[in-house]
Amino acid sequence: MNTKFTKQLAIKSIIFIGAIALFSLFPKKTQTASSNSLAQIPPFDNFPPKFLKPRKPQIQPSPATTPTPNPPEQPLIFAPPAQFIRQIVYKASISNSKVIALTFDDGPSPETLKILEVLQKHNAVATFFCLGRNLREYPEIAKKVVQAGNAIGNHTWHHYYHDVTEKTASNEIDYTGIHIHRSTGAKSLLFRPPGGRLNNGFADYAKKKNYVVVMWSIDPKDYQQLPADTIAHTVISQATSGAIVLMHDGGGPRQQTVEAVSAIIPKLKQQGYSFVTVPQLLQLQAEEKQQNGDLKPK
Repeated sequence: MNTKFTKQLAIKSIIFIGAIALFSLFPKKTQTASSNSLAQIPPFDNFPPKFLKPRKPQIQPSPATTPTPNPPEQPLIFAPPAQFIRQIVYKASISNSKVIALTFDDGPSPETLKILEVLQKHNAVATFFCLGRNLREYPEIAKKVVQAGNAIGNHTWHHYYHDVTEKTASNEIDYTGIHIHRSTGAKSLLFRPPGGRLNNGFADYAKKKNYVVVMWSIDPKDYQQLPADTIAHTVISQATSGAIVLMHDGGGPRQQTVEAVSAIIPKLKQQGYSFVTVPQLLQLQAEEKQQNGDLKPK
């Protein structure tokens, strides 16, 4: 009996010890599993933002109507009617109106501003034949000439009198034309040869470049610094419709010319004359010729 009891007791002890050992393993495994599971989920650095209501869709404004583009501005060109291209003109042939063209050579210069004041005071316009070297020095004055409604023309760069090669003529005339455009924004096909010389190469080249060579019909010789009343008397006494008057706004002080112009304009206006630019003068001749041609019996 004792032996049997002892065996049973030993078996129960072994079972009890095994059970204790078995139960001791469960917490360790559970803890390991829990640790591994937590390691796979990264912690939140920041809490997720609160949920907001969706924004109402914003209605975009309708695009503005595309404005109609303005037509490109036509470049200002001082040019005669086609029949005068490559021609030499001393005066215009006009009989149905009394018009006259004052012209001034050798500017622009500070004296030009004095001439402009007189012209504006009497609501008159003129044509200024400019030297390229003066255009480079006084571009703003040239710009004022055109802005006041006057015409501008080419008088070469240096005002040479002597014979020149075609290359020199090209440089003198073309570079002056460039500076006319730079200073005023205008182009000109009006040319006056220095000293009125037609056989030294300048006029020939100008005609090849489609200029009209503008001479004159009245020369009061103001470049000789004659008294103002002498200058004025010459112009007024020789005035005819279509006449082109030569005077100067450069080459030195021109106070006598300024005073003469102040007397010429009101006196000739009293006689019924209007003052126009050279292109306007030639246009009037072209229109009159066309009208007379239309009136002729067929």
